[in-house]
Amino acid sequence: MKILDTAPKSVVKTTKNIARSLVAMALVSVAVFSSCQKEGNQAVPSLPGADNTIAATNPGSGQTVAFNCDSTYGTVTLDASGVYNVANFFQGVQGTTGNPPHVAHSTYYYSLADNDGGCDGYDLIFNGTANADISVPSGYTLQYTASTSFANVTASTVGTTVSVFGYNRILLAPPTGNTTINTAHPGWYNYDVVNHIVYPIAEWGVEVTLIVTTDAGVKYKVQLQDLYSNGTPNSTVQANNFPFFKFRYKRLN
Repeated sequence: MKILDTAPKSVVKTTKNIARSLVAMALVSVAVFSSCQKEGNQAVPSLPGADNTIAATNPGSGQTVAFNCDSTYGTVTLDASGVYNVANFFQGVQGTTGNPPHVAHSTYYYSLADNDGGCDGYDLIFNGTANADISVPSGYTLQYTASTSFANVTASTVGTTVSVFGYNRILLAPPTGNTTINTAHPGWYNYDVVNHIVYPIAEWGVEVTLIVTTDAGVKYKVQLQDLYSNGTPNSTVQANNFPFFKFRYKRLN
């Protein structure tokens, strides 16, 4: 039997291919883990309790104002049709350094009644991955409709009841055309798991509206529009300027 001093070329080639595959797998794992860390590295909420009454934020028609609630950033604008338009809604610690330069609370709270963060009661809960899963308090009802436009939703509009409203579809690449509502898992955005980018379906051909009914029977229509600062991700891969929500709403009764 002849003993080889060096491994056969085929073995060397196979070994190199395995090594390359392992390196590639490791890089993918690191990228995914890094993304998960960015999305999960969030502080515990420090909003004042219900015993600390916060003045409601009530802009006049055409006026844009900042929020009053503690650790709450962004603005709300009341338009001529009575719709409140929220921009860059953020709860947490703002900063100027770091990646990202902010620390978001693990859960956001918003009061549709006070037009402000939920320092004195709340109607919307934002949590889950990127705080993009929308739910409501116990005793409330959350419905969605994709068959009636936001402008035409009224107190008599009947939607489909859901407990949480988050992702609509999982994508393996950026979208290339209009999307559709996924009735098996309806939501307000599609998520590209390869590039870790959120695509609100309102920007891709579907107008979906939430109908929130409080435990007192008060109804609101709400439309989620974006979660990136100023409505634009700061990178095409693993953007980190989130969650800064853009949404609009109006009381219906």
